[in-house]
Amino acid sequence: MTKIIFLLFAALSFIAEAEAVERVVYQGTLQGVGTVIMELELAPSEEASSKMPNRYVGRYFYPRYGVDIPLSGTLDALVEPKTQYEINAEEGCEYNDCDMFVDFPKAHWKGRLTGAVYQGRRIDDETGKARTFSLRRVARYDPEKTQPGSVQAVTEAISGGVGSGLAYDAIIGMKQAPYEYLKLNGHAVPVGAERGDEKVAYQMWSDPRSVFKYPRLVRHPDAQVLKKINFLLEQRHWQMTLAALGCRATMYENSGPAAGSLGGYDDETIQVTHLTTTLMSLYESGSTFCGGAHPDNHFDPYTFDLIRGEYLDWNRLFKAFVPGEYGWDVDPAMVKVIERALSENDEDETGYSAQLVKEYFSLFFDQPGKLALAISGIGHWGGANLGVQAEVPFSELKSVLKPGARRYLDPDDE
Repeated sequence: MTKIIFLLFAALSFIAEAEAVERVVYQGTLQGVGTVIMELELAPSEEASSKMPNRYVGRYFYPRYGVDIPLSGTLDALVEPKTQYEINAEEGCEYNDCDMFVDFPKAHWKGRLTGAVYQGRRIDDETGKARTFSLRRVARYDPEKTQPGSVQAVTEAISGGVGSGLAYDAIIGMKQAPYEYLKLNGHAVPVGAERGDEKVAYQMWSDPRSVFKYPRLVRHPDAQVLKKINFLLEQRHWQMTLAALGCRATMYENSGPAAGSLGGYDDETIQVTHLTTTLMSLYESGSTFCGGAHPDNHFDPYTFDLIRGEYLDWNRLFKAFVPGEYGWDVDPAMVKVIERALSENDEDETGYSAQLVKEYFSLFFDQPGKLALAISGIGHWGGANLGVQAEVPFSELKSVLKPGARRYLDPDDE
């Protein structure tokens, strides 16, 4: 079962494609089925052969499912393989001893590229049934030029864990990542009631293909802030949805217990814990798994600056972080706040807990008028320690408050 390389994308000509390594996205219809989005790329030269010098690799999906189906071959004979469940049912080869594209084809896309249109017939290898397809080029791009580093996870795909195929901080847009944008845009819808007050409120949204819910602002005094924050919230929602759908696509790579599932994202908890006209806090929590040694048990809080329309810089409010040898360390003044808060919780192992909080320190606003001190990103070995360790009333934060913090903490006093 050859590991699928989720490379992408086709060229207008063999020479131009080989030189530019462009990725090309096509959109169109498959007769009797509906819309199809396809992405192709000329395979690396070391993977080509004398028999197939112009081999392409890529993927396609049907929008109603959003699950990538791998492709490999020439433009006049792109092979779509069977899933690993289907391959195992045939008992045709031992683990890693066969090439799914050669030994277990499910269908062949036999087409021709004419200008910006790729068209032909998709032929089912078992039934012989043929359906015509016509796909038009909708995007050409080199991701390392439009967004350097954004595809760091593509060649690793999903193996060893849950991933989206894009760097987590990559922007998903028609210019930067058109294939992913076309997969995600327009699928999430609002669900449930609005929550908040007459000034600021949010509503949960859900893409039915990935199930879990993520918030969007529906009301805020500053329309530009609302737009900026909703962009950030949508991008987070989209990245998680990509990871969920990516896990479902591993049915083509392996037949493990998580293959073909949503990787646990359908059980993810996303909770808004604080919302004012100046601040919004939420956390993502769950246990995701799509293969590998262990699940990703996580508790990841995020806080947004609703004055500036961006992620909150905690140093704007508190003496929170200082430059350290390997990044950012907790400010000594904040360390004292942590130790005092944990001691007041009557922890049996206060020193140990305080050290963990300092090493895996996260802040967010939880209960009204309180700052939550949490452990996040600790890894599988310390998963039992994830989450809120203590909550500190604003009145006990005077030693770490920065000028102007009250504007954020007490917006009604402005």
